[in-house]
Amino acid sequence: MELVKTEITDCAEGRKRLTGFVKYNDGFVDEYWYEYPSKFEVTETGNIWLAALLPMAATINEDLIINLPVDQRLLDGTRDILRFWKSWEKGTSVINIKAEKIADPAINLAGESASFFSSGVDAFYTAYNKPRAKYKILIHGFDLSIKKEAEFEKHLKRISCVVDKLGDELVFVKTNIRHTRWQQTRWQAISHGAALASIALLFENHFSEVFIPSSMGDFKDLYCWGSHPLTDPLFSTSRTSIITDGDGLSRLDKIKFLTDYDYALNHLHVCIRGKDGTGQDEINCSHCEKCYRTMMALELSGCLNKCKLFDLKKFNYEEIPYIFVTDAFTAPEYHEMAEEALRQNNSELASAIYKAIKRSKLIIRLEFLKKVPILWNIPHKMLDNSIY
Repeated sequence: MELVKTEITDCAEGRKRLTGFVKYNDGFVDEYWYEYPSKFEVTETGNIWLAALLPMAATINEDLIINLPVDQRLLDGTRDILRFWKSWEKGTSVINIKAEKIADPAINLAGESASFFSSGVDAFYTAYNKPRAKYKILIHGFDLSIKKEAEFEKHLKRISCVVDKLGDELVFVKTNIRHTRWQQTRWQAISHGAALASIALLFENHFSEVFIPSSMGDFKDLYCWGSHPLTDPLFSTSRTSIITDGDGLSRLDKIKFLTDYDYALNHLHVCIRGKDGTGQDEINCSHCEKCYRTMMALELSGCLNKCKLFDLKKFNYEEIPYIFVTDAFTAPEYHEMAEEALRQNNSELASAIYKAIKRSKLIIRLEFLKKVPILWNIPHKMLDNSIY
């Protein structure tokens, strides 16, 4: 696959669009675009495109040609990233990268710092932990589809007020990357870190460091995830360092940190299912796995009643045993919360969490029944009655 050309156009008052035309080996041409505030002079290098297109090229096993100069530090880093993905056997290949030429190394004289911000637990932790990041980057097109314009307008209005209250400046970016062939990539396991890096490098003329709020917990539980403390920094260039923030801290750790910040608790938004279950919107549904997991941590931290964006009437211990604990990412959090509940002598909550873990393991073990006549429906029915 090849980055054939790029262009910048005006798309709305005060906003511009950078479009990259990408040609695949079968001849099809995709248009990848990023919309951004026109006050920013975005990069003219191929760095953004190398970061963005890397997971796609690795997924479809096509060599990647970038017809723009790329940074040597980034080029070296992406080769390591490819080997990292390959080692986890996530369906990627170690492809060749061909750049037009190496960009001249440069120091970012602007020296500004930014962080990605969604008003979730990780984002608020970084906002208070890294106060020097005075720019907050909000993305439309990742968890919240670009087709959800009305929902995003409400989301944008709320977060604009939050960022203003924090004394920072909001940088709103919109992208169609998940509406191209790129959607073939494994968003959670492989590609969302690369997508974040591409947006960070969009502003490499302005930001010498960009923080990605880490979603990884204890270091001993690290595994292959799109945004990872090993791979995210490898997307750095000589102008912009990409840094994960909050590594080694669990969700419970971060929420305990946020108990000192009522404003964050009042505006905490974590849900990716939304009110109709089709994807993130402006509310916390308060009944999906992520909402429940967060509400349990808030309850254990003694601050759930301060979180105005959750519907607390939907939270009850009787529902918890039906949560489907799906993978290595969430299971350690549930064990940690159960242990914390026991320390607080809340045996009812601890018991409910352990029941959820035990039931989820049973469902996973029964997966083989899906291929057995008559019995195939047992795991389906158990999942249908689960919170996920």
